[in-house]
Amino acid sequence: MESIFCLIEPIMRIFTRKFLIAFFDRLYRLLTDVRMENLDFIPKDGPLIMALNHMSRIDFPLFCTNGRRDDWAAFIADSYRSWPILRQVVKDSEMIWIDRSKADFTAFKKALDWLKAGNLFILAPEGTRSRTGQLIEGKQGIVMLAQKSGVPVCTGSITGTEDFLNDFKHFRKPKIEIYFTPPVVMDPIDMADREASMQRGTDELMCRIASMLPESYRGHYKSYPRVQELIAEWKNTPGLKLPESV
Repeated sequence: MESIFCLIEPIMRIFTRKFLIAFFDRLYRLLTDVRMENLDFIPKDGPLIMALNHMSRIDFPLFCTNGRRDDWAAFIADSYRSWPILRQVVKDSEMIWIDRSKADFTAFKKALDWLKAGNLFILAPEGTRSRTGQLIEGKQGIVMLAQKSGVPVCTGSITGTEDFLNDFKHFRKPKIEIYFTPPVVMDPIDMADREASMQRGTDELMCRIASMLPESYRGHYKSYPRVQELIAEWKNTPGLKLPESV
């Protein structure tokens, strides 16, 4: 694999960030049917964290098709470093490697720096892909990142990527939908009860994701009362669209 990469490495020098975003934009538009709702609620500029549910390797590159912001980066599991082409893509697109086997403070610092530069950072609070297509329990890292950076958080709720390989095998375009929510500034962490405070923040963000998903996708958060509270609130929010099945 490395020897093949050495042969094509000169060609891959064209992999600038702008080129890669344009490439994935066209690829997704060609191979998938993507619909994004509530994009107007995403600030056009300024530092922002975007929290997404995560079911597939094709989730994060979907953001190349958003047409609103291209100043985004995301964590990429360093288990993929052994893939030479992907390694080059990660480098040229300014994504951030993360070691998910430990608390990776180097990756955390790079994400903070990205936000401090006024950019958008995307991550999955679940910390890994859900193998069931349903939400799994979120991890607290996103709350720490939001607190350290002081920037607002939007959520994006994705459906349709969990079976994309099966769709391709049957020559079908995956029908993918992403519903975004208005930005929220996280409550300060209560240092007198730090663990519980961080868990409340994590649950709030995960419930925001769950609220824009059909019930069959909500998984761990299916029975959380906060989900229904948010649905009721957002039904009365001017201009905010909810999925028909919610």
